[in-house]
Amino acid sequence: MMNKARTFEPFCRCTGLGIDVSKASLAVVGVEGETVWRMEIANIVEAIEALAKSLSEGGYRHKVVCESTGHYHLLLGLIMARHGLDLRIINPLQSSKHQQSRIRKTKTDSIDAYVLATMCETERDLPAAPHLQPTQVLIRLKQGQLHALDKQLQRLTQSVNAYAETYAQLGLESSASAVALQQGIAALKATKRHLQKELEALFAQGEHNDVDMAKLRAVPGFSPMVAGLVSTAFDRQAKSDRSWVAYAGLDVSIRESGTWRGRGKLTKRGNSFLRKRLYCAAWGAVMNYDEVRHYYDTLKAAGRNHVEALCIIARKLLRIAYTILVKGKEYDPALAFARQIVDKSL
Repeated sequence: MMNKARTFEPFCRCTGLGIDVSKASLAVVGVEGETVWRMEIANIVEAIEALAKSLSEGGYRHKVVCESTGHYHLLLGLIMARHGLDLRIINPLQSSKHQQSRIRKTKTDSIDAYVLATMCETERDLPAAPHLQPTQVLIRLKQGQLHALDKQLQRLTQSVNAYAETYAQLGLESSASAVALQQGIAALKATKRHLQKELEALFAQGEHNDVDMAKLRAVPGFSPMVAGLVSTAFDRQAKSDRSWVAYAGLDVSIRESGTWRGRGKLTKRGNSFLRKRLYCAAWGAVMNYDEVRHYYDTLKAAGRNHVEALCIIARKLLRIAYTILVKGKEYDPALAFARQIVDKSL
């Protein structure tokens, strides 16, 4: 049973806080021994500021856990970081396994927040606190806008072109509305270019210096956009490049049972916007860099199809970026693409 908190004071005594985020509100649940406290606040600056200030001044020094929910959690992350609180933002898949372990399948915002609160002590693989800054938040918001615009533009362009082809086949003239749609697509493409320039300008203002960006630009296929995304999206405290690959959704699922071995597929559980840009970077690298083209041809000769080869190269480029940013190395094509024996486990 949960006790309804009238003030923020009970949360300061808790050993773990979970916050279920929605567009309009936040369900806050704290665990204090056998006692559970709950409260619902609005997802607005004033309410979150009051909560964070009370926790900070009340001496709360434990973890706070919330899920990544589009962009609705960013305000919470920004204010918590400003007050020096240890907020962990997790993938919803990570909390799902805890939710499924419950015998009772009741699901409410408070119960979801309670599950997150218990993870403060029971989950060993919580990500590091992101300590969000205003520039980072703005980058994520514009990245989300660009991703949404990109998908809508692709759908609209395909639809308009398909109808235009049918009009032509039937010998019909395009109407004024069809022309207006084409003009609308052109305007959206111009807006997309402006968003990309704004995002690239924000990358230049990031916490990491121009030296890192220059090193990444040396990686085949890395445009200013891709270099900026990679430099800001990943955790530089990661112990292995595998976590970077998984975050981008470029890792391969394993399907085995006894002696049976299934065909692995990309998990696609990570950042889809970043994954698409890395895939395009791999294709650009194949088209413009001899060492990458030779590696691509080697993969094709080993039986890989076009998409598989590009995904393998995208993972390789990301691992190279990890080595540059985390290990402090310079890009060396002689080292990066020296091994041409294709590993079937890639």
